[in-house]
Amino acid sequence: MRPSLYLTAEPVPGLRSIEDIRRSTQTGYGKVLWDRLLEAAEIDWKAAPYVPSSDSPAREAQHAKYNNADFTICHAVGQRVLRAALIHLLTGDKRMKEDALRQLETLFDETQWPFWCDNAHFQFTHSQFSDSPVDLRTGMLASSLSIAYDWLHPFLSSTERESIVSGIGRRAIKPYLQSIRDPEPPFWYTARHNWTTCIVGGLGIAGMALGNDHPDSQTLIDVADPIMEKCLQEYGPEGEFNESIGYSGAVRLLVDYYHVRRYQSQNQDNRLGVWPFPEAVTWAIYFAKPPGITVTFGDCHVNAPVQANHVAAIASATQNPVLQDFYLNYGELDERLGNDVYQILCYEDTLQPKNPQEILPLGKAYHAYGKCISNRTSWNSLSTECVVCSKAGREDNHAHNDIGQVCIDGYGEPLIIDLGTPPGGYPAIKYWESNALHKFYNYSTLGHNILTINGREAGTTVEESGNITHSVFDKEKGALWDLDLTKAYQGVHSVRRSLIHLFPGTIVVLDQAELIEEEPVCLRWHTVRNCQPDTSGRFSFQGEKAGLSAQVISLTDNPVTTQAHQHEYKHPYNENRLGELYFQRRENFIEAAVSAKRIRFLTLFQIIPPDEEISQWEGSANTWSIQSGGNQSIITLSENSLVASQPETKRQLEINL
Repeated sequence: MRPSLYLTAEPVPGLRSIEDIRRSTQTGYGKVLWDRLLEAAEIDWKAAPYVPSSDSPAREAQHAKYNNADFTICHAVGQRVLRAALIHLLTGDKRMKEDALRQLETLFDETQWPFWCDNAHFQFTHSQFSDSPVDLRTGMLASSLSIAYDWLHPFLSSTERESIVSGIGRRAIKPYLQSIRDPEPPFWYTARHNWTTCIVGGLGIAGMALGNDHPDSQTLIDVADPIMEKCLQEYGPEGEFNESIGYSGAVRLLVDYYHVRRYQSQNQDNRLGVWPFPEAVTWAIYFAKPPGITVTFGDCHVNAPVQANHVAAIASATQNPVLQDFYLNYGELDERLGNDVYQILCYEDTLQPKNPQEILPLGKAYHAYGKCISNRTSWNSLSTECVVCSKAGREDNHAHNDIGQVCIDGYGEPLIIDLGTPPGGYPAIKYWESNALHKFYNYSTLGHNILTINGREAGTTVEESGNITHSVFDKEKGALWDLDLTKAYQGVHSVRRSLIHLFPGTIVVLDQAELIEEEPVCLRWHTVRNCQPDTSGRFSFQGEKAGLSAQVISLTDNPVTTQAHQHEYKHPYNENRLGELYFQRRENFIEAAVSAKRIRFLTLFQIIPPDEEISQWEGSANTWSIQSGGNQSIITLSENSLVASQPETKRQLEINL
């Protein structure tokens, strides 16, 4: 009996019925979500149907300019149809059914929606065996429209049902099945990343939603089930994803699939409460910085908001109050994902949130894929004195050459930064060709806070990754970790990066390298504000909320130069994939350069609290100190140890060298 997915027509133990959803919209956060849906639907009703050239506040203007079916417009159009279908189902508002049908009619019209595919993906997704290119947008639209069909089904005429099923079949199902039957199947069919879960999973959802109304529904499910299971197995033992952190929200694609599977099986197949779902959210929690920004490792946009809409379903399935807290703090931050219909169907208002302060450690090291590390002074969701994140590895997908990267935030503000991927994505060149992206500084080793040896790229393959050899996290003192980065470099005997984060805001980084022969080596630190180093390698700046005082010290006998520079996009890497020129951001970086066979760089950082004057690091030989926040931090370095201490607080952390 329909509706049957995300909500049931009649009560089913363990599932939510139409009446359950109606009740949940009357009070609390459920009512907040419902009121937002109603408000958005009223705007939809007065607006023309979306087409690829439609403007949207959350959308990059260039996509509308080029009539491109990008993520934002495809998500928006899917949500519009789902929103209208759900409101009609719960209230009987006939305007909503009408709005859904006119949007569907537009989507099925090839003159208005030429492709259910992103323009930038066309050239490597189009198969000669398929009538139309198939990519992420195909999976997104097939999934959303089919779920909406399940909700609208009882109120549709036979002609309307036939039109919708035929449209989804023609625009998505037929080209999809043709593509996977190609003698050389598309990469997303054999890969195990977000393309797979979006396309194969999205068409599997379509099969479950359309049911007997489409002859290929069972085939879609039979294809998707084993592949989705294999995608689950790709997650690391502690929930690590095989793509960069910016894509951690892609777990929602599997959440969608298994949530629908649960309803389709009448609650006999519930996977959301077990590995890897809660672990994947916890992994994302560690790399969400106050006030809700994703750590910019790998292919991720700067200041990208945390994506947590899907966490409501996992929090409910696990009855985990920390996940509920994460969802309630960050679930509505991404403007592109606002008014998400699925939230109101997944959010459980009886589950009380709980801040992770007394539950989760303040820091953690993950040893799979990117091998990322995070440590913070508190779990305050809006601001905390310091967050330090680092990594030792390289992801399978959406990776940058950032092995060993370190980033520092103070009081909710990025200070030592990752440049991320600029708006508009990668350059117009065929960036997947050998070594092409290495000339694009956002991707390159030279665009990150790491060592570069003689200008060579480090870590161009997954195998050329480093390892976390040691880590300690102490909720009273801070944290320390050691990275062996040798495999990421050529022409070296060893490369090691050691870091101490002494609470609240003292960070010390020691880079050591033994080269096969003497070569020029540079160390770069990208700062959120332009600044100039002095002759001793000191540099400092005042941000909007916090200040930073730093010093780079070369511990070799050879001459060292420390200078400030700025990045610049150069032809042909100055245009994005749609042909638009990049805005020249001219990001500042401090570069220390030396030519030697044995390298030792010590970098000292101190976060300066708001409204406090910036102090400077003092010292020489093997001891340095700084006064800030009422505490003195002392750094002592010898051949055998690196020690950070605070006499006033009696905090001390030591790394054996």
